[in-house]
Amino acid sequence: MTPTKALLAALAMMPITAQAQTSAPPAPESEATASAAPAEVDGIRRSITLADLGFGNGLSFRQLSGQNTVFVPIPDTAPLRGGTVTLDIRHGATVPVDRYIQVAIGGRPVATRALGNATETLRLEVEFQPSDVSGGFLSVGLTYSGAFTDRVCVDERASGDFVDIGPGSAVTMELDPAGITSPALFAGFRPAVTRVTLPEEPSLARLAVATRAAALFGAETGQVQFGAGAATEGPEWAEGAMTIGIAASGAQSEMAVDGSSGFPALQLRGSDPQVGLWQLASAWSGLAGGDTAITSAVDPADPSPDLLPLAGLSADLSPRDVVSTENVLVPFQSSDLPPGKTVASVDLVMAAALDAEGRGATASVYLNETLLGNRPLPDGVPERLSFDVPRGLIGRDNQLRIAIQRQPSGGECRFKPQGYPAQILPGSALRLTDADGRNSHFFTLRQDFGAGVQVVLDPALDMSFDEALPWITGVAGSMIPDRATILPRAELTAIEPGLPFLVISATAPGEDEPAITFDQGRVEIRNTNGEVMFAGESLERLGVAQIVTRAGQEGLWLRPGTGPAPAPSVDTPLILNRGDLALIGEEGLIVATSARTNPVLEVSYPDRTTLAQILAKYRPWIVGGAWVLLTLIVLIVFQRIYRSRRGTQGS
Repeated sequence: MTPTKALLAALAMMPITAQAQTSAPPAPESEATASAAPAEVDGIRRSITLADLGFGNGLSFRQLSGQNTVFVPIPDTAPLRGGTVTLDIRHGATVPVDRYIQVAIGGRPVATRALGNATETLRLEVEFQPSDVSGGFLSVGLTYSGAFTDRVCVDERASGDFVDIGPGSAVTMELDPAGITSPALFAGFRPAVTRVTLPEEPSLARLAVATRAAALFGAETGQVQFGAGAATEGPEWAEGAMTIGIAASGAQSEMAVDGSSGFPALQLRGSDPQVGLWQLASAWSGLAGGDTAITSAVDPADPSPDLLPLAGLSADLSPRDVVSTENVLVPFQSSDLPPGKTVASVDLVMAAALDAEGRGATASVYLNETLLGNRPLPDGVPERLSFDVPRGLIGRDNQLRIAIQRQPSGGECRFKPQGYPAQILPGSALRLTDADGRNSHFFTLRQDFGAGVQVVLDPALDMSFDEALPWITGVAGSMIPDRATILPRAELTAIEPGLPFLVISATAPGEDEPAITFDQGRVEIRNTNGEVMFAGESLERLGVAQIVTRAGQEGLWLRPGTGPAPAPSVDTPLILNRGDLALIGEEGLIVATSARTNPVLEVSYPDRTTLAQILAKYRPWIVGGAWVLLTLIVLIVFQRIYRSRRGTQGS
């Protein structure tokens, strides 16, 4: 393996322009304290795990070799006193092998550990200093190696060895809270879980900032909490507290950091404070480096309609030595594409060095684990490769995987297998084309939301803002991209044409009849076998999200349920992907289906009489009557034929 640069927030990859300034007006007042901690806390502790960095399954090494470098973002060393790298290691081997794992900090080896042959779990801790941080990152290098003894000659591929670094392995930073003085530093150091305290006074700005926080900070995985939290004991900084204040006039957003509780807390106040949150999650967060930051506007730049460069995505395209097989992973979401576009082909510029025997490598390309094709790289020079993408392969969350393979050079118990470099070069991109637009899915609507979304909390909804908020945040986090402009509306009639919408209401906001409507009596949800799954009170307790059309514009209608709101988590996220109809409960997404094509649910209204219901209810009588009528018609026809023949014979 080769170094993999893992960033905490992919938000900074989106091109965004901002108008902001830093100045020193009075810090905004706090309406409430989101979390409290003893004021006498001298230092705080912030941990970043491999899972936080995107390594959900940790790291793995096999066959007595492997290396990886993880880059942990540390935006500034001023508040950093030091820290510890803690590795949770599980390892084993089937035959006696001399093995070790080495840890390097900042490119400098600092620890090594011999590994036995029995399967066991151990913990390895290594300290680091502020001087080890370079360029805004702490590099943690891991090298795994081993060898058989001189007396035994066995192919290393037959060793059956493994080393797994658990996803809970972490870098723990010891921080001076007094050194986190700017909104930019707060955004760079804040924990993965964010707690937001909103004002009690109703306003469109409150709806907008709650929706923005849900979209930016991962409400679909439960990483955003609203309301005051419990008092925090000890030095562990577990939640990033943000307190929001709404002003009737003045700047759109004014931000400052308050450390009076012992932990840094962000104070935002303004006529539209969601703009400040948007800036902190963008590439322009560095403009909020003063004690107080005032933000006027953040204007998103539209993505290219024809190409999506791989260099602009959250991927490591650095060179890597290929001994046998190396994978280059390029994740992207449907919202990274412009509205109305899909991926037509994967265009790569690749180079692979020749080995000592003049052999090259082979590149196999997979999209969402579907093989698009493979090509040889026999010449050792950059080559252009193109792979067509079938329709229907793109979803909400996608992964492009380029597997680079070559025959190992060496071995035979005499030479260690040698790797030779290969790289995905600049100029590699996803080529886009117009989507067919025939079938609407949640992921395509999320793509449309990237250009902006109108959010309406219907005043007629028989539910308070605090009661509706848990329903709104999970769906908003799943459906609204980070780059989307959020436009709150006071009522349904304020929705403007030409821009998609998210409506939270009890009745359908569109003109066309939705897949499920609740204003025509009792509703029953049946499976394909006709068995009732949800009806009456059990259905009322569920939230229903479905794509509807209003004035020719598609949008999302969310009808909150009367039961407990969803409580998503990292393990059970609330993700709306394919389909246009979803049922949501306390456990999260229950079912999602397309009501237009191949539905797995059937919706019926027992209190509503339709022609189809009449035909279904009286089908035996109708079929019997049809047979009687057909029999009479046949008898009459034959009787006329018989009479006609008799008349002909008599004459």
